[in-house]
Amino acid sequence: MHNLVCIGAGKLANHLMPALEREGYDIVQVYSRTPANAQSLAKKLHNATFTSDTSAIQQGADLYFFTIKDDAVDEMIRQTGYLENGKAIFVHTSGILPLEVIPFERRGIFYPLQTFSAQHLVDWKKTPILITAEREEIDSSLTALAEKISDLVYQVEDKDRAILHLGAVFANNFTNHMLTLAEKICHEHQVSFEILKPIILETVKKAMEVGPANSQTGPAIRGDQHTIEKHLQLLDSHPQLQELYWKITESIVRNSA
Repeated sequence: MHNLVCIGAGKLANHLMPALEREGYDIVQVYSRTPANAQSLAKKLHNATFTSDTSAIQQGADLYFFTIKDDAVDEMIRQTGYLENGKAIFVHTSGILPLEVIPFERRGIFYPLQTFSAQHLVDWKKTPILITAEREEIDSSLTALAEKISDLVYQVEDKDRAILHLGAVFANNFTNHMLTLAEKICHEHQVSFEILKPIILETVKKAMEVGPANSQTGPAIRGDQHTIEKHLQLLDSHPQLQELYWKITESIVRNSA
């Protein structure tokens, strides 16, 4: 299983394909509906051609990676059904889509549970990769592929991967949004967001060391109503943020009782 075709040229593909190539896998082609994106990723690889035409995706590869947004997977697999030949393995990289979204017998899921950004390199060795497959042969092949780049490889069922994906949204996406709002509030009032960085780092460190439930601090868990009311007053010009602040405060109180 050495010849790979990458269908999609987003953030994940731009991190994953070079990592696999460094381990000896041959990325023979990159597809993206946006030609510039396909070309950009192909240029990072040694032997890859690129296309934006679904009918021109190369046949005969060992493995087809669908590294595209969840909403596009089903339609893209239908458009590329001509690639199914009884030998190739078809893999999607979604945390939430079930295995059965791929209608072929030789199918699997290769889900890196990590956040990917264009401007930040990830440590693949410390990135969990979740493998789902029905057939032992495919499970073994995808596990071996994952173990080339990561020390954290897990075999999981659809339901467990979905729960981990949900947890990741709370832990990563929602947390990052809160940091975005904190930065916005600081900038709006012309105070430095840099001053908050030590407490952000300490929050994550402490949660990892003693557990997030044991690390909760702040006015909500203390029942400090005066401080809560003062914060809400400071958000008078942002009623949506007031509502968000209050709902999170209520959630902290409920979940710490």
